[in-house]
Amino acid sequence: MVNNKKSRGRKKYRYHVDKKKIAKKARKLPNITCPAIKNSWRSNLSASQNLKVMGLVYDSNKSLPVSSKTPRAPEMSEPTAVVTELEQESNAPRTGTMRMPKEKVKWIEYLLEKHGEDYEAMARDNKNVYQETAAQIRQKIKQFKKRPAYLVKFMRSCGKLPPTEIVV
Repeated sequence: MVNNKKSRGRKKYRYHVDKKKIAKKARKLPNITCPAIKNSWRSNLSASQNLKVMGLVYDSNKSLPVSSKTPRAPEMSEPTAVVTELEQESNAPRTGTMRMPKEKVKWIEYLLEKHGEDYEAMARDNKNVYQETAAQIRQKIKQFKKRPAYLVKFMRSCGKLPPTEIVV
């Protein structure tokens, strides 16, 4: 079917668009959160050139081409300072702890107080609104017990742990 002139429409100049603002955004440098890369970033080079100087790869498809012949290992050069710093950062232990939603903690505490370790009874409880199975509840309680911040607080509230005792 042929498009007629009326449905195609004429290209119109958009007066409300600020061309200077768009050009400024295009020139704006990228927001780099990694301190190792940020310190060695040079604004006069392109992104691919910057990464090449640092010893990193911009396009992984170009660095390891797919060939139908037998694969061979890529030639590795000496790691640069940026690469070694990034490796140290990735090998460092993580310090953050996982949190659980307050509602889930409250629900698990209720189940443990009421049913103890009887997971089948927990699965049939009226407050099990998502109809989780005994195995799913067991897994959630296992996760709850792994986190000392929640477990110690619960044990103290039940009276199973003295209030003055400090647990690390």
